[in-house]
Amino acid sequence: GFAFPDWAYKPESSPGSRQIQLWHFILELLRKEEYREVIAWQGDYGEFVIKDPDEVARLWGVRKCKPQMNYDKLSRALRW
Repeated sequence: GFAFPDWAYKPESSPGSRQIQLWHFILELLRKEEYREVIAWQGDYGEFVIKDPDEVARLWGVRKCKPQMNYDKLSRALRW
């Protein structure tokens, strides 16, 4: 898999913390085996594929305490 430099990783925020950026959250998911069916690395150039967009959005909503989060809202943030 693709590895980012150590400075790209920060310690996991506590669940419910709003002090996390989306890209850190994505890295957290990519690093955990339990989310391989939801999101995974693809290729050799730091690309990833979101296999279950609704679940990624739901997890992001849980983390940010925003139960109305959906993939449309999350994808806007990803395009930034």
